[in-house]
Amino acid sequence: MARRTLITVVMALTLAAIPMAARAGAAIHARGLMSDLQATASNPTDGAWATVTAVGRNGRTVVVLNVKHLDVTAAGTTLGAHVHVGPCVGGDGAAAGPHYNSTGQPPTLVSPETEVWLDFQISDEGTGHAIAMVPFEIPAGGAQSIVIHALPTNPATGAAGTRLACIGVGF
Repeated sequence: MARRTLITVVMALTLAAIPMAARAGAAIHARGLMSDLQATASNPTDGAWATVTAVGRNGRTVVVLNVKHLDVTAAGTTLGAHVHVGPCVGGDGAAAGPHYNSTGQPPTLVSPETEVWLDFQISDEGTGHAIAMVPFEIPAGGAQSIVIHALPTNPATGAAGTRLACIGVGF
């Protein structure tokens, strides 16, 4: 619970740094049961729910991801999560397309400054939380989802393994 409070405080402080007039109507929210991208295989995200808040203004974007109902037997496991350009389609991880990358597709640079990386560790309570602030705004329609992957993000390549679950986000 303390980590969730910390994330809420960080988000509030970050938003406070953006002028009120600039952020009016800029928040994007998504919430619900995550689409299972591996319907034939059991994984820690089966039955998980997520909430997402994203705010993009003044050349930067803040994204907060909270996930609950994760498998508690996987506590301590770190999962990768990223903003993707395509939609969530249950059983079809490829439908989410590549990571959103501010340098375009194909990306010329893969890093936490050109993509939104939201890796989190599964807690003993079956929750996961992540926050990312990036130095770019995602244009309207530029991305459609956040995908949770089986592995932590490889900092050299941006890869994070098999796509497990997805939540649609109307960026």
